[in-house]
Order: sequence, then structure tokens, then C-alpha cells
Amino acid sequence: MKNKNIQVSIIIVNYKVEKELLDCISSIVDSKPKIRFEMIIVDNGSGGGLKKLMSKFGDIKYIKSPENIGFSAGNNLGAGAAQGEYLFFLNPDAIVKENSLDILYNFAKNNPQTGMIAPLLFDPHKTAYPNQGSNEYNLISSIVTSSFINKLFPNNPVSRKFFHKNWTKNEIEEFDVVPGTAFMISKALFENIGMFDEKYFLYFEEYDLAKRIKKLGYKNYIVSGSKVIHIWEASTKKRKDIDRIFSQSRYYFFKKNYGRIFAFTVELFSNIGKNELLIGLIAILSAYLGFFRIRELMPFIGDQGWFYLSARNMLINGQIPLVGIASSHPWLHQGPFWSYLLATFLLLFNFDPVSGAYLTVISGVLSVVGIYIVGSILFSKRVGIIASLLYATSPLAVYYMRFPYHTSPIPVFVIAYIFSLFKIIRNKLIYLPLAVLLLSILYNFEIATATIGAVLIWILISKLLKKEISAKEILNKKILILSVPAFIVPLVPMILYDIKNGFPQTLKFAAWSFYRVISIFGYNPQQAFSINKISIMFNFLFTNFTKLIFAQSSVISFIILIFLTVWMIYMFLKKKKLDLHNLIFLFTIFPLIIVIFNQIPSDAYLPMFFPVIILLFSLFIDFIFAKKTTIVPVSILIIILVAGNINFMFKNNFTFDGSEKFFTLNKRLQAASQILNITRGRDYNLIGKGLGSKFGSFTMNYEYLTWWLGHGPSKTNENLKIYLSEFVSGIKIEESNVGK
Repeated sequence: MKNKNIQVSIIIVNYKVEKELLDCISSIVDSKPKIRFEMIIVDNGSGGGLKKLMSKFGDIKYIKSPENIGFSAGNNLGAGAAQGEYLFFLNPDAIVKENSLDILYNFAKNNPQTGMIAPLLFDPHKTAYPNQGSNEYNLISSIVTSSFINKLFPNNPVSRKFFHKNWTKNEIEEFDVVPGTAFMISKALFENIGMFDEKYFLYFEEYDLAKRIKKLGYKNYIVSGSKVIHIWEASTKKRKDIDRIFSQSRYYFFKKNYGRIFAFTVELFSNIGKNELLIGLIAILSAYLGFFRIRELMPFIGDQGWFYLSARNMLINGQIPLVGIASSHPWLHQGPFWSYLLATFLLLFNFDPVSGAYLTVISGVLSVVGIYIVGSILFSKRVGIIASLLYATSPLAVYYMRFPYHTSPIPVFVIAYIFSLFKIIRNKLIYLPLAVLLLSILYNFEIATATIGAVLIWILISKLLKKEISAKEILNKKILILSVPAFIVPLVPMILYDIKNGFPQTLKFAAWSFYRVISIFGYNPQQAFSINKISIMFNFLFTNFTKLIFAQSSVISFIILIFLTVWMIYMFLKKKKLDLHNLIFLFTIFPLIIVIFNQIPSDAYLPMFFPVIILLFSLFIDFIFAKKTTIVPVSILIIILVAGNINFMFKNNFTFDGSEKFFTLNKRLQAASQILNITRGRDYNLIGKGLGSKFGSFTMNYEYLTWWLGHGPSKTNENLKIYLSEFVSGIKIEESNVGK
């Protein structure tokens, strides 16, 4: 039965802050309230003996919850036992100043439309907290105040209005929401609106309560004459999952009161911190460099034309390719995946030849974001940021993202493959099927990527020998069920092709790979180990290392390479067991050795190295950053590298060879238009002439462009012949009519 003599029930929920709680109780007693009050302590998880500690204060209601039921449920539990006309919810890490309770009670009694009424909060240094109450949320205020915008620009107009920053804190102020740290409310009103929503374990429960109160027409106030000192988050420091709890409560609040889309939008912006903002800006920079004058400057070589024609035929004629373009060995083809992806974008953009670049630029930006994620997970946020910035501004990486070709999407899949290996190193073998799937996909894009499968094999053998895992775990039924189709499904087109053509893509390739290895050691004199060939390979690799790291200076790139190599060897020898540094080292060295001894300087090999080289360099920079004396010079080095590379790209029109400017998409479109002006609707044959014309794909880019412009060459013998030659100085087109 309700005790008519009690005017205010003070409810305090305690969670492992016994010292602060006892100080809080003492402050209430010392403030000598004139009102009749009771104290109710809900124990959500003390270390034991709390009830005995409180006995010196006299008659205090003690309620022990069965477990930590949360702040909302704990307060409801206390409210259920309260006998006062008003409830005063108070955090245990608060100190109540003299007359504070009386001031709140008297204000509430004299203002019957009062809902929640709160004291002015001060920090332990007796300085008023800047933000205490707030307005009700709308989409703009929730995004601005919950995201990086408020952190970077705390005095922005939206935040100023939302938090009442013009309030002098010397008078009573009406708010839509008052702090849940300490507030008073009529028990009748509290029960009428349904009390606290217990789905809020902690945080945002006062926002939800205030919204329901405002809906009934009541007003919420902060009364500056009432003062409470708040130590701030004494309880929450005891938990390691506080960020997760805060995020869950925020999402639930907005979903409940504003809908799922609103909640999702707020969460999206709220999770953008300093690092996320930086990676967002770096991704924007990456996209800008990728799309800058792309139609005018995009490379468009004959081999690209092969894929464009293949994708076109797939869409128009239903001719689904089972393999891609032939490799340097005519019997061995690349996979068809690039044709499939390209066909999708050609369909989306009406066969526009630049649509392939849209695809590769997107994959490039994803690589920038992916290398940040992987760098952050494997090492640190700083490594991730450095790696993403270096990757986004690497001239060679940018060149490939602007180059719609089958090798261009490789880096994003390599980054995912590195992540899967990281998980396997952590003994999470469930990621083995993912690694196998990614290897199979990569093999589709470029057969040379099969070399990075050696890293996975080495990791598994190493862990087996060290007994960190067992063969039984690898051959686990679930892993096998997932791994086998993960490997086979991406290869289905090649397998179908192989059935009809004597298995060149699978069995013959495996036998040829073994043959290539033994040939290096003298089995075949023509393929034997050659110092001259090896030196050519080293020169090829260093030239491209320069393009990747600092295209403006081979000298600076060489110095970086020397330091990087020495550090890499030092770190490899320093580690006594397989770790993440060694993973990146092995990911670099295994395929590198195979490529060098293969003795073929092919640009197709390069993209699989981009992520690991950039990660290695970023780790090296982070290693130097660890020393305070080097922070400034290393920061200057990063600025020089980034600014120098960006300047190089713009200065050279995103190419490395001045002659390449004559062979961009724009120049070749002009040549294709010239061909159509000559033919004037007549059927014709397009024939390559001069250097490079011996390759079957020499004219395929022009075949696609003339088709796209309205009149492609004929496949049957025609009287009108158009001869096309390419020189360093430009493109030459000649007409010959054998019927004249």
C-alpha cells in the first residue's frame, strides 16, 4: 500500500560501483532535503556485501536483481517498489548538491504539465557540461549530431540548435529530452506512459521516454538551480562491450520511433569516424583519378577488343564463351570471367566501349577500400590508411583501374584471398573453401595467379608439421563439401571447353607447369636458367616497382626498395613462427620467384603483386612511424610520394610512354570514324599492316569501335580493303579497292 508520507522515491541502479554509490547516498543525506523521501537501491551486479555497506545510512530499500538486467529494467524494478508521489532516477556516480531535490519537487508541484525535470549537471571540477538536454531528433539532426560532422564542427548550426548551445545555464530551459543521469517524474505519469522500455539495456531509454511524454502534451525541463555532479560513465567502464550496447540501443530507438530506413541511415553515418572519413576521402580521390577524362584517355588495345567482341557476341548472338583470349602459348587460354563481367556493363551502358572502364574503376576503388579493411584487420588502422592512400595514388595501380582488361580486377580478389589466408593462419579452417574459391576465380582472370596458390599450400603444410592443425581438420566433411564445388564451379566453362579440346586448360596446363619448372634446371636448353634472362626479369620488375611506388624517380624508388628488402628480411628472420608479416612476405616471395624463373616479362603478372607490395611498404612506413623522432620526416615522405605520383599522372595523361597518347580510346574512335567516312556504308575488310599486325587481335579494337559506330567490317571477302597501321607518331589508314 502506498505510503502517503513519502513525496519522492529516489531510485538508484548499481552496477559494480560500490564506492561511487556510497558517495552518492552520502551526498543525498548531506544535502538535507526538506521533502520526505525514500531511497531504493537496485543491485544489478555488485561484488557482494553491498547491503551491509549501506546499513550505516539507515532504512534503505535494497533490491537484488537475479542478474544484470540492464538500466531500464533495473529502474522499472525500483519504480515498482516505490511509494513516493514522484520518482527521482539517479545514476550511482552522481553527487547531489544542497536543496537540489527540493527545487525539483517544488517546480514539479507548481507546474502540473511538467513531464521530466532534471538538475543542471556538473563535472567533478564543478564545470557545467556543455551539452545536457536536446531537441527531439529529426533525420538531419540525428545524422549531424551522431556522426563525424559534429566531431569536426561542434558549433555547426544544426548542433547548436539541437543542444540549445545559446542557453546560458542560468535559468530554467525547456527541452524535448533531458539527461537520464538524474531526473524527476510523477509516478502516475511514469506508469501511465508504460515506464522504461526494457529493450533498452543501456542508453537512449530517456529519449524514448521523453518522446512518449511529449506526445501526451507534457513539457520537460532542466532547472539550473538544482545541481548534481556527475562523474560520468563510472559503471560503463566496467564493461568491454559498451560500444556494441550503445549502437544496439541507438538503432532500436530510431527503428522503433522513425522506421528501419531512418535507423539504418543514422547507423551508417554514426559509424563514420576519423578513419572512416579518411578512407571515404581516399576512395573519392581514387574514383576521381579513375574517372578523370576516362573517355578521352582510356587505353584500348587489340586484346581488349577481343574481349569486347566476345562479350558482344554473347549478348547479341548467345555465343557464351567458355574460355578467354589465348595466352602467349596459343593452346592455353585465359578464363571467360572477364567476358561475362564486361558483357554485364556493356548491356547496362548500351555497348559504349568506355563501360568496361566503369567496371574496372569500380573494382579499383573497391581495392582501395579493401586494402584499408585488410590492413586494419591484419595490422592496424594506420597501416590500413597508409596502404589505401598509397594504392589510390599509385600510377601503376591507377593505370590498371583505367584499363578495362582481364587482369584489372585481379587486385580486389587478391585482397580477399589475403584475408582468407589470415583467417586460416588463425586456425579458422572454415575459410579454406573461400580461399579455394578465390584461387579458382583468379585463375579465370589470369592463369599466372595460380602461383599464389603456393602460399596456401605452404601455410597448410607448415601448420600440419607444427601440429597446429591436423589433416583430419582439413579433410573435415563440411570443409570438403564446401571446398570442392568452390574450386570446380568457377572452372565449369573451362572444363566444358577441355572436354572438347583435349584438356589444355586443366591437365595439360598442370603437366606444362611441371615441365616449365624442370626446364629451368637444364632439362630443356632453350628454357634453361639464364643469368641474362634473369637480369631482364629483374629490370622488368624494378621498372614496374618504380611505376607502382614513385613513378617520378627511379633513384628514390631504388632506395625505397633497398630499405624495404632489408627490413622485410629482418622481420622474416625475427619471427619464430608464422605470423601476418610473414604471410605478406611469403605472398610476395613465392609468386615472385616463380615469375622470375619463368623468364617471361609479362605485364599480366603484375596486378597480383599490387596489394602485397603496397601492404609491405605500408608496414615498413608504420614500423618507422613507431619512433617519435621519425614521424615528421616519414609524414613528409608520404606527402612527397602521394603528391609526386598525382603530379606524374596528370603530367603524363595517365600513361607511362608518351607514344601511348596516340592509342587512347579517343584516338581510336577518331580512326574508326575515319574508316566509316571512307567506306560510306560499303562492305569492307579491315586488315592490319606493319608492326604488330601478325597478332590476330591487332584490329579487333577497331572492329568493335566501327561496329559500335554503326558499320563493322565484313567477315567475308570484300572488294574494299581498309589497311590499318600503328606507328609511334599515330594511326595510318589506307584504302584499296580490288574491284577497280
